[in-house]
Amino acid sequence: MELWESYKRSIFLCHQRLAEHMNFAIISAQNPAGKLSSPVANQLFDKQLQAYLEQINTPYRSITGAAPDFSFQEKSWMVLCDKDQAIAIGRMFTQNAIYWIEHNKLYLVPVLLAQHEEYLGVFNSRMVLLPS
Repeated sequence: MELWESYKRSIFLCHQRLAEHMNFAIISAQNPAGKLSSPVANQLFDKQLQAYLEQINTPYRSITGAAPDFSFQEKSWMVLCDKDQAIAIGRMFTQNAIYWIEHNKLYLVPVLLAQHEEYLGVFNSRMVLLPS
């Protein structure tokens, strides 16, 4: 299956909701350019992104992007920044795309891929709230 199509089906696993009026990005550093990396490499990429978010003093929370059947999961971060900054961070960490959430509307935004931004529906309908 084409990567873009699989990105469009993603659900999001998290421990805490954000207010529906907030705008934020979902950014991962794992599996750069859509190529599967080892768990150790992915953990290193994730720590590098977390350290970068700390360095630029940007609020973030943990989230996991997943296939609807949970067969694939990728550690990511909800990042409270503007859309241009989110795209720049995605590019810095060699990501094909990021997700942008604006007033509870979910968009798939290309970074490295030559695609058009797509509206995917209401974010909360794709969120799975995990027990704390």
